Amino acid sequence: MNNSIKQASIYCILFVVTHFVNKYVLSVLKFQFPTIFQGWQTLVGFLMLSLLVSTRHLPSLMENVDRYDIANWLPGMVFFVCSIYSGSKALAYLSMPVFMSLHNLVTVMLCTGQLALYRQLTSIYSYVMLMIVVISSIFIGVSDPQYHRDGYFWMCVHVLSSGAYGIFSKISRGRLKLSPHEKMYCNYLYSVIVLAPSSYFLGDAVEAGKYPYLYFSKFYVGCIMSGIFGVFLSLSLIKLTESHLDKAEISKLSGISKLITSATSLLFFDTTLTANNTLWVSVNHLAAIAWEDSSNVEETTILPSATSSNHLTQQNTMTREFIKVTVQ
Repeated sequence: MNNSIKQASIYCILFVVTHFVNKYVLSVLKFQFPTIFQGWQTLVGFLMLSLLVSTRHLPSLMENVDRYDIANWLPGMVFFVCSIYSGSKALAYLSMPVFMSLHNLVTVMLCTGQLALYRQLTSIYSYVMLMIVVISSIFIGVSDPQYHRDGYFWMCVHVLSSGAYGIFSKISRGRLKLSPHEKMYCNYLYSVIVLAPSSYFLGDAVEAGKYPYLYFSKFYVGCIMSGIFGVFLSLSLIKLTESHLDKAEISKLSGISKLITSATSLLFFDTTLTANNTLWVSVNHLAAIAWEDSSNVEETTILPSATSSNHLTQQNTMTREFIKVTVQ
């Protein structure tokens, strides 16, 4: 129990610090070149994973993996790159409370994917909480005093790509031999390969040469810390999923971390919030925390599928024919 509390506390601290450093570089220092920033973060992540493997803090990676598994994980890598790129763009324009609140829509997308793929209906309670998340997200955008069109556009892309990444991860879980650390390793390596040339094609490399804080130490410290904290945050989440915590507990921990990040960000970043906007942000966070993972709720219902009905019909027909033959 104490070990679980310790792991949860470490995850919460890393979550807050990682997003604070990213927000500082993107909004305060205004380094808004996502191909370079995210390329640097993933490069640091790739090097950190390699270092942890060489020092035996992590098991060896990619030893028993063939090209077939890596090729099948390619859509996951694409969704990962889209997620971090769009997330960086959105965080640069949106306030931290708004960004964290809208990020709860990823949960709604995951539940929608679960309903479509596995025909599972969640409990009425969880359904109501998810609907509150959706409705409050709409009113957050309507009442946002710092509304930024590009920020909300990239937030939509971030939610869709993050949700697609989660759905694909769940679909491919039983088919691929890749461990969570190996998926993380592939994501980082693929991101570096894709984002490095993209920085030239999209013009970020040229524009970054005019960046006013290019030769300031605080800029480089912020970029290095963002990469290091990001790696340890991902490793902490993997450790939580491998512990005895179930999905509902991890979901609540994530919601609490977002709430703490949103609240404490008001002390460090310039944020304009009206009473109406604050109300909807609070409702959104509380609904996300109160939501329960449908896979852990007893009221979960499995919808009958056409394929299963046909299979049962064929099975009953074969059984009747077998009985007729036996009687004869």
